[in-house]
Amino acid sequence: MSQTERKVTIQNNPEIAEELSAIEVIDLIPEGMEMPSQDAAEVMEQAADAPTTVEDLPDEELIWPGGPTAGQIKIWKQEHGDVYVTSITYDKHIAWRTLNRLEYKNLMKKMSQLVQAGQLTEAEASLWNEEAISEICILYPAFDKQSLVSEMAGLPSLIAQEVLEASGFQALEVRQL
Repeated sequence: MSQTERKVTIQNNPEIAEELSAIEVIDLIPEGMEMPSQDAAEVMEQAADAPTTVEDLPDEELIWPGGPTAGQIKIWKQEHGDVYVTSITYDKHIAWRTLNRLEYKNLMKKMSQLVQAGQLTEAEASLWNEEAISEICILYPAFDKQSLVSEMAGLPSLIAQEVLEASGFQALEVRQL
């Protein structure tokens, strides 16, 4: 086969094969089984009609079962900019936002003060910082440090790490010029 020739597998549809300049059509549909008579244009049209962003969804639609609505996400996006979701388990999702520079500076200042005053060790300060970032940035479900007793131990660490990455503390790509 030359570079310009290609083998295409299609549901035994010579018209589509010709359109794609296929040199051979192989029918992989079991004998006696028919495919729906939906043409490619119809499939593309349906895909184009499907919502692709939260802004395309009706305000009352839930983003996930038991989660926030599309309308609530839209409000958060207006207030905070980008909104993210992290799936902790198959059915547990956390909606969160990034941390701005002023919030970060205030956290660092408070953490430093607590360490200098002897109220926190360095290890405790790191945990305190993760919990504080989570408390500030988690939008859904409601999060507070008091509820941590019954939560997964790594939740604040995971969310804090993702928040910091999305807030610009880790580059997407670094190149030498």
